[in-house]
Amino acid sequence: MQTTVHPGVADLEALVARFRAGEAEVATTFFAQPRPLAQHRHWLRFQVAREARNLEEIASGLLNRMVQEVEQALPREELVHRLTEDYQEVGHYAMLAYLYEGLTGEPVRWQPLRAEIKTADWYALSRAEHARWAALRAQGTPLELAAALFTRGGGGALFYGLLQVRGSDYETLLAEAARIILHDELEHGASEGRDELYKLVHSDGDVVRAREIIAEMSLLRLRMRNEQFGGVLSEERLQAIAAGDIAPLSLDAMWAACAQRIDDWYARYHAAPQPLSATTVLR
Repeated sequence: MQTTVHPGVADLEALVARFRAGEAEVATTFFAQPRPLAQHRHWLRFQVAREARNLEEIASGLLNRMVQEVEQALPREELVHRLTEDYQEVGHYAMLAYLYEGLTGEPVRWQPLRAEIKTADWYALSRAEHARWAALRAQGTPLELAAALFTRGGGGALFYGLLQVRGSDYETLLAEAARIILHDELEHGASEGRDELYKLVHSDGDVVRAREIIAEMSLLRLRMRNEQFGGVLSEERLQAIAAGDIAPLSLDAMWAACAQRIDDWYARYHAAPQPLSATTVLR
């Protein structure tokens, strides 16, 4: 029985931390200068579509099926964890959907949006990311799946990159929403796959294979994020990040950044005049 963590795991942690920093750089680069409303509309619509996934799963009856399995095939704590994640993710959807409506004046409806992304060109890389996870879940080894899940969600790194956004109502509400979302992602998703991966890495060969999967999934995710924000990073910069030309973003730094959060984001949103004022948007 393995009682110590293989030393190569530290290299895997460092690799993930560099890609986290890459995701944050996409966000900070986008907001470094004012951009057309269409570009803000695109990144927000993309993110709202992703956040609506839990609504789709709830509507499918997933929670009902889990409740039926509790105390039989499903431990009680797994249902608690799932309910907590759904509560948090639905909150993320709500905040970002409000921001989209407040900025663009267009109403959001999650069902048509989730249907649209099944074929939309603008969502192709996100579908590719999920398809690769599904393939590894179906055909990959336990090590490969754990390595893929280790990168899932990026640990909320995109939202870390949005914390420093400054400006008017849109920017202020976005930064506060990002702080809440970052905290939630760290709480329920940042360590997904980590514990299992630690248990499965026994040899240098395991480290090599895990690194390959992490690099593959992380670069796919980084490309998806870059496309989401209109390709603000060049291909050369993406390759440089993949090669390690970036300071890592640690979990400790992200936890520290979201320690203080506002009590009622929704009250602040509804108190702001509509449409939301914005200094980073060219109208």
